[in-house]
Amino acid sequence: MHNYAEIPDLIKKNLTYLGYKNIDFIFFTEENFKYDKWSQKITNFYRKTFLKDKTYKEKLKSAFIETTLIQKAQNLSHYETIVVMNTDFFSDHFLTIIRTKTKNLVGNHWDGLSRTPQIYSKIIYFDKFFVFDKNDVDESKNIYFLTNFFFDFDKDKKSRIIEQDVFYLGTFVKERFNTLQNLSKIFTQKGISHKIVLFDWQKRPSEETIIFSNKFIAYEENISYVKKSKALLDLKLKDHNGLSFRFFEALHYNKKLITNNSDIKNYDFYRKENIFVIGEDMKEDLKSFIESPYQIIPANIKNKYSFENWFKTLIS
Repeated sequence: MHNYAEIPDLIKKNLTYLGYKNIDFIFFTEENFKYDKWSQKITNFYRKTFLKDKTYKEKLKSAFIETTLIQKAQNLSHYETIVVMNTDFFSDHFLTIIRTKTKNLVGNHWDGLSRTPQIYSKIIYFDKFFVFDKNDVDESKNIYFLTNFFFDFDKDKKSRIIEQDVFYLGTFVKERFNTLQNLSKIFTQKGISHKIVLFDWQKRPSEETIIFSNKFIAYEENISYVKKSKALLDLKLKDHNGLSFRFFEALHYNKKLITNNSDIKNYDFYRKENIFVIGEDMKEDLKSFIESPYQIIPANIKNKYSFENWFKTLIS
């Protein structure tokens, strides 16, 4: 998988907590790129400076990553199970090799397949392939439904000093930025304190109550903000209806949730007292929604969305 927001560290921690051993990772872009020859460095300088071509180095980086991944795949031992996340990052050549390293090759995708259609041609390599959007499911093509999860090794759910009513951490996406700006104004008008942090590779100045960062915030740091908030904000992309990790963070830590993903009403942990659906629930009720008591979800429902259950489903 891609080593995104240090999530692999938490996956390994949760697997160890559950008693699994011999857990190894192959990361996309783990090693730093280095020029193989001085001539490559000189060529890149010439093309970038005089031809205004910035693609040469990127092509070299892509070739370096692929070569490194293929070498790692070839050197793998045989594993009981290999799970591939972020399948769109990995080539057919890589998947062909690791297919020979296990009897159980499983894929899991945390995005809508319409956003990464190149994955469809890769599904043939897997014994099972799981997606988090019900609309992408096609069991005749080996594509099955599996939601995201919450990490269940973290038993520290004690009340923290609340620092804000609403918290949102996400990546800057143009299509939902206007919505964020409008919501921020509504929160301010209604006296709802909020912290909104957006990741973007570009260095952007903060805009009123929206903070920009060009550095990834580790997932554990994100959870520390979750614990200090009354409610989480979730904004879905138009390309899919899958539930983001925020839904399960809210479920695990007994936090309210504000979302524009109306498909949440089709899930068994939906409670009107806990989840505010933008565009359907009255915005005049936002303040009272946040201030009202959280309705505890029964353990038998909540545990369905734990990491333990997610992983057992994944490898079954």
